[in-house]
Amino acid sequence: MLRTIGRIAVLGAAMTMCAKGQDLAAVQVPGAHIQRTMSLLANSTPGKRQRVRILFYGQSITAQGWWKFVADDLRARYPDADLDIQNKAIGGFTAPALINTAEFDLYPFSPDLLVFHVYGGGQMDRWEDIIRRTRERTAAEILVWTHHWIGRESDLPECERIREIAVKYNCGLVDIMPQWQALLAERAIEPKALLRDTIHLNDEGMQILADMIKPFFVHNPDLLTEESRNLVADLPAASPAVRRLPDGSLEVSFVGNRLDAVAAPGTGTGELATLTVDGKPPAELDGAFVLTKPSSAPHTWFPAVSIIGHQTPQVAETWTAEFLECSPDAKQFRYRVTGSVTGPDGEGNETDTFVSNSGRVVIPGGGNWSRVPWSLTYTKKPMPETFKVTWQVVPQFAETLQFPAAENPARERSVTLIQGIANGPHTARLAPLPGAALELAGFRAYRPPRPATE
Repeated sequence: MLRTIGRIAVLGAAMTMCAKGQDLAAVQVPGAHIQRTMSLLANSTPGKRQRVRILFYGQSITAQGWWKFVADDLRARYPDADLDIQNKAIGGFTAPALINTAEFDLYPFSPDLLVFHVYGGGQMDRWEDIIRRTRERTAAEILVWTHHWIGRESDLPECERIREIAVKYNCGLVDIMPQWQALLAERAIEPKALLRDTIHLNDEGMQILADMIKPFFVHNPDLLTEESRNLVADLPAASPAVRRLPDGSLEVSFVGNRLDAVAAPGTGTGELATLTVDGKPPAELDGAFVLTKPSSAPHTWFPAVSIIGHQTPQVAETWTAEFLECSPDAKQFRYRVTGSVTGPDGEGNETDTFVSNSGRVVIPGGGNWSRVPWSLTYTKKPMPETFKVTWQVVPQFAETLQFPAAENPARERSVTLIQGIANGPHTARLAPLPGAALELAGFRAYRPPRPATE
C-alpha cells in the first residue's frame, strides 16, 4: 500500500512539473498573450488607422536606447497603425520603488500593451504586485522578459520568479537569460563584452536585446485567448447596451473601469453633452482623479517624493511643497504645502506623516523623502537655496463630451469619458447640450481581467 501511495505521489509530482513546463512553454510562444494588440496593428489599413498605445516601463535597462529599435521596427512593419509608443522607465528604481511611481506613470496611461522589466531589489513580491495591479486596474496585455546574464548568481532566482509570474498572470515572456548565456558561450566571451559598466548594455548589447525581443511581436490569430478577447468591448450605437432616451440622451450600460465615446463620421468639434456615471457627476466617483509624478529631487531624475495620498475628495489643481528650512545634507527639513485651488494647506517635515488641513494631501514621512538627501550625496552638489516639489491632480474623465478635430480622416476620433473607477457594471448617460445633435458611432468599454484585491 505504501509503495502504491509513493508511486502515486511521484506520478503526481511528475504531472505537475509537466503541466508547469507546458504552461511556461505556452507563454514563450511568439505572440502569446499579446494578440489583441497585434490584431490592432495587423488590421490597420490606410483607411482605418487603429490607435495602439504601448508603454515600456521599468528601470535603467528598460530606459536604454534598445527600446527605440523595437519601436522603429513596429512602425516599419505596421505603417498604417496609429502608434503611440512611450517609455516612462526610471533608472535606479527597482520593484520596491517602482511600485509607487506606477501609480503616476503606468495605470493612468492605460496602455494596450505593457512591455515590462525591472530588477526585484530583493522583493520580488513587489515585482508581482506591479503585474497584479496592472491586471486589476487596466485592460493592458503584458510582455515581460528575464534579466540578461552579467555573471550575478542572485539574478537566477529572480528570473525563475519572473517566469512564474508570467505564467500566473498570462503574460507573454521572452526568456532572455538562457539566450544570453548561450550567446556568450557560443562566442566564448565574458558578460562584460556586451556591457558598458557592470550591468548596463553597450551598443552591441542593446542591439542584441532588441533583436531577441522583436521576434515576439507577431500576429497569430490562433493565439488570441478569451481573456484578451474580453479586455475591450465595442458597443455600437445600435447595440442593445446603448439606449436613446426620450430627451435625446444616450445611456450606455457597460462592465469595466473605463469608457470611451467614438465619434460618428461628420461629428463636429463643439461641446455635445454632459456626462453622469451611475447617476453622479464623474468628479464624485472614487478613482476619477489621478496624480502626476512629483517633480524631481535636486540635480537628479528621481521624483523627490514617491507616495502622495489623500483623505478627502480631490479637485483638479496644482500642488506645491515649498521647502522653508533645510539642513545642508537635506536630512532635516520643513515644507509648506499649497494648492492652486485649495490655497495654503499646512506645513510638514521629513519625519512625520503630513496630512493637510483640507485632507486633500497626505505625504508619509521617513523613507518617502529619502531621494532628496540621496541626490546630494549622489551628485556631490549642495542643496539649492530654494527648492520646491510640484505635482498635479488631473481628472480621468470628461465632464463635457467634445471630440478633437479630425487631423486625419483615417484615424478614429474618440474621447475617454471616464477611467479609473471601480471595475464592474456601470451606466453612463450623456445628456445633450441645447442645440447639440448627439450622434455617435458608439462606445468602447475596457474591462481589467482580474477583480481588485486591495
